[in-house]
Amino acid sequence: MTRSRRRKLERKKAGSRQALRLGPPHEARRPGLAAKALRAGIPLASALFAMPAAHAQVAADTNAAPSGGGLEEVIITAQKRTEKLQDVPLSVQALSTEKLEQLNIVNIDDYVKYLAGVTTVKGLGQGGTGIGTTHMYMRGVVSGQDGNHSASQPSVGTYFDEMPVTTIDGTIDIHVYDIERIEVLEGPQGTLYGASSEAGTIRIITNKPDPTKFSASYDVSGNSISHGGQGWSAEGYVNIPLSPIAAVRLVAWDEHDGGYIKNVAGTNAAAGIVDGVRTFPTSGLTLDNSAYLDDQYNTVETKGGRAAVKVNLGDNWTVSPVFMGQRTDSNGFFGYDPAVGYLQLVHSGPEGDHDSFTSTALTIEGKIWDFDLTYAGGWLDRNTHSIADYADYSYWYDQYFGSGCNWVTESGYNYLKTNPNASANCYGGTRYPPGDQTMPQEFVITDGHYTKWSNELRLATPQQYPVKGLVGVFAQRQVHEIWEQYVMPGAGGNPYINNPQGFAQSLSIPGVQGNTIWLTDEERVDRDQAAFGQVTWDIDSHWQALGGIRFYKYKNSLQGFYGYSAAYQEQTGYYPGQLICGPPGVGGEPNYQPFHGAPCTDLNQSVSDNGRTYRGTLTYKFDPDHLMYFTYSTGFRPGGVNRVYDAEIKALYPPYKADTLTNWEIGWKTQWLNHQLRWNGAVFLENWSNFQFLFLGPNSVTVVQNAASAQIKGFETELEWAPASHWLLTAQATYLHAVTTANYCGPQAAIPGTTALSTNCPDQVNSYPVGNAPNGPEAPAGTQLPVAPKFKTNIVARYTFPVASWDGFAQASGMYQTSTTPLLRLIDQQTIGRMPSYSLWDLSAGVGQNGLTLSLSMTNVFDKHAELTRFVQCTTTTCNQPYIIPAQPRTVALKFEQKF
Repeated sequence: MTRSRRRKLERKKAGSRQALRLGPPHEARRPGLAAKALRAGIPLASALFAMPAAHAQVAADTNAAPSGGGLEEVIITAQKRTEKLQDVPLSVQALSTEKLEQLNIVNIDDYVKYLAGVTTVKGLGQGGTGIGTTHMYMRGVVSGQDGNHSASQPSVGTYFDEMPVTTIDGTIDIHVYDIERIEVLEGPQGTLYGASSEAGTIRIITNKPDPTKFSASYDVSGNSISHGGQGWSAEGYVNIPLSPIAAVRLVAWDEHDGGYIKNVAGTNAAAGIVDGVRTFPTSGLTLDNSAYLDDQYNTVETKGGRAAVKVNLGDNWTVSPVFMGQRTDSNGFFGYDPAVGYLQLVHSGPEGDHDSFTSTALTIEGKIWDFDLTYAGGWLDRNTHSIADYADYSYWYDQYFGSGCNWVTESGYNYLKTNPNASANCYGGTRYPPGDQTMPQEFVITDGHYTKWSNELRLATPQQYPVKGLVGVFAQRQVHEIWEQYVMPGAGGNPYINNPQGFAQSLSIPGVQGNTIWLTDEERVDRDQAAFGQVTWDIDSHWQALGGIRFYKYKNSLQGFYGYSAAYQEQTGYYPGQLICGPPGVGGEPNYQPFHGAPCTDLNQSVSDNGRTYRGTLTYKFDPDHLMYFTYSTGFRPGGVNRVYDAEIKALYPPYKADTLTNWEIGWKTQWLNHQLRWNGAVFLENWSNFQFLFLGPNSVTVVQNAASAQIKGFETELEWAPASHWLLTAQATYLHAVTTANYCGPQAAIPGTTALSTNCPDQVNSYPVGNAPNGPEAPAGTQLPVAPKFKTNIVARYTFPVASWDGFAQASGMYQTSTTPLLRLIDQQTIGRMPSYSLWDLSAGVGQNGLTLSLSMTNVFDKHAELTRFVQCTTTTCNQPYIIPAQPRTVALKFEQKF
C-alpha cells in the first residue's frame, strides 16, 4: 500500500469516527481543554495549534488530534442542524471561543473589524450619543439612512442562541464573554430566518451548561487609552453539575471604559462657536459650555450576567432555560467636531445614555421517533434613556430660517398675542426686549421601551437520510414605545422641569413637564408570522440539491402623537401637531383623546402584507475536501407606516412597501495540503428592488419611500493556513461594486397628485441652504451605495512557542478598508464629506501554564485616526456641522486569566 493511499484511509477512518461523535451543538465543546490536554501529555504544539485553528465549535472529543494532522474541523448550526462548515453550501464565517479571546473581542466594534463583509453605522443624529445605536449591514445592502425609530426594520438579523434580538432602533451590544461562537451568514437568509435577515444574519451562540464536570474561569484586566483615560474589566463564569442529568452555568461581567473625547472651550466659527461660547443669530444670546469641560467626555460602564440551566430528560430530551441581563451607562457624546479638533467638541450638557435589557429564553430539544423536534421561545425587554445637546439644530435653523424669532418666553408670547405679525422679522427688525426671547439651547430627551416575544417550532428528519427535510412555524411580536421630547429650558434651566426663562409654557405641549417645543409619543408594533420548510436531497456521492421556501405575513402599525402644540401651530403655521388631531367631539372622534403622555392622537395607521421567499442550491462535491455550489435566494424587509403629514395634499404620506433582495451566488469550500490549508469563497450578484429610502420630508420629519433600485456585484474569500506546527494564518477579503440602477430624484420629484417619487428628473433644480447641490437627480443611477467600502480585508498571524516551562504566544492582526460615503445623496456627501480609507493593527503576546494566562495587548498600534461614522444632528441640508465617531485610539491592556 502506498503512503498516500494509507494517509487517505487514515483520514477516512478518522472522519468516520468524527462523524459518529457529532452531537447537538451545545455539547460539542468542553471548556478548559487546553489545560486538560497538557495534563494528558499531548504535545504542546498540537494543543496550542488546535485551539486557534477552530473558528467555531469543535468535535466533542477534542483530545484526539485533528484528522490528518491539519486544521481542526469546524462545526456550525447555520442551517438549524449540526453540520461541518466545509459541508455547508453557504457563505458562513465563524469565530470560536478561542478566536474571540485571542482577538480580545468584547463588543460589536471588535468583531465587525474582523468580518470583511460586515459594516456598521452609529449615531444617526437626532440627539443620538453613539451608544446603543449601532446598525449592521452586510454585502453593501445599505442606503445610508436606515435606523430611525419610525422607519424601516433592519436588513441584518441578530440572534442570541435561538432568539432574535434585533430591535428597530439599533442592535443590542451584547458583551462578548463565554461565547461558544459567532456565526455570520452572508446573503439573504429569508427562508430560515425571515424578515430582518434580508441581507444576512449574525448568530451569537453561548457556551452551554455541562452536567459531566465542573469548570470555571475568571479574568481581570486594566487598560490605558492614548489621549484619554484608563479602564478595567472583570469577567467570570462557573459551570456547576447539579446531578448526572442537570447543570447550571453562571456568567458575569463588569467593564469600565475610559473616555477619549474631550469637551473643550474650542472654536468652530462657522457654527457660531468661539472659545466655547455659541452665539445665536436672531437673539444674540449666548451658550457657554464652561460647566461641562471634560477630558473624558465618553466614559462607559457595562455590567451584566447570564444564568443558564440544562436538564437532560432521558436520552432524547433536553430543556434549556436561559436568562441574561445587561446595563450600560455612558456619559457625554462619542463623536468629535473636526472643525474644533481631533477628539474635541464643544457641547453643553448634561448628556448621557442608559441602555438596559433582560432576555429570557427557553429551548426544548427532543426526538419523536427518529425526528428532531425543537421549540425555541423568548422574551426581550429593553429600556433606553438618553439626553443630548441639540443646540446644533436650534443654531442652524435660526441661521437659515430665522426660527429663533418664534422661540420666545412667556412675556414674548404675551406680546405676540397682541402683535401677531411681530415674529415675522423679530419685532420689526430690532432685538426683542430683554426676556422676550429664550436662549435657544435645545435638548433631546429620549425614552425607549422595547419588548419582543418570539416562538419557533420546527421538526427535522434524521441527517443520515438521503432526502432530509426541516419544517417549522414562527411568530413574533415586537413593540417599541417611543418618547422623544425636544425642550428649550433657557439659560441655565433644568431640561426636565418647567423653567420661566425657557420656551413659553403657553406654546409648549400641554400636560408635559418641561419647556417642550416638540414631542414624539408613539407606539410601534411589528408583527410577523411564517411557515417555512427546507429539503435536501443527496442525489449521489457528488451531487446534492436543496430547496427552501418561507410563507410570511406581517402587520405593522404606528399610533400616537408627534409634533407641535396647537398654539405653536397657530402662531407659525408649522405642521404637524395638535391641529390635525381633531376636531374634538365630531361623531365621537376618538383621535382627540389623550395618548399616553401626549395631548391627543394625530397618527393611527397600519399596513399588512404577505408573500414568499425562496432558496435553491445545487452542490457538487469533487471529493470530501472540495465542493462548489450555486445558490439562488431571496430576502425581504417588511413595509411600514409613514407618519408625515403633508400640508399640500392634506394627508399622510402613504405606507411604504416591502423591499426585496435577490441573490445569485457561486461558492466553494476547499481543503488542501493534508488539511493544512482551507480556502473558501464566493462570487455573487444581488439585485435590491424598490429599496426603502429614508429622507427628511416636510418640517424635517422622516419619510420612507420605495425610491430606487440597486445592484451589488461582489467577491468574498477566506483563507486559513497552518504552514508549520507553531504557525496559524487567517485572512478574509470582500470586494463590492454596489451602485444604484435607477435615479433617486428626491422629494421635489413627487408625481403630481400623488406622493410617489419620479425617477425621471434630468433638469430638476436643487436648491438648499447648505452647499451647492448639482441639478438633476439627487443620486443618479450608478451612484455608489454608501457606508460599505468597496474593499475590506483582515489578516491574523499567530505563533506559539515554549518559554521555559510556559506556553508562549505572539499575535499580529490587522484590517484595511477603502474610503466610503456616509449617505447616498450627492448633497449629503457634500455636506458631511467622505470617510477616508484606513487600516488598524493590533498586537498581543503572552504566556500560559496549567490554566493560568498573562497577556499584554495593544490595539490600534499606530494610533490611526480612523473614521467609523460621519453624521450631522439634523437634516444635512440645514445642519452644516458634521461629527465623526472615531476608532478608539491606541490602547494598551494587561490581562490575567485563570481557568479551572
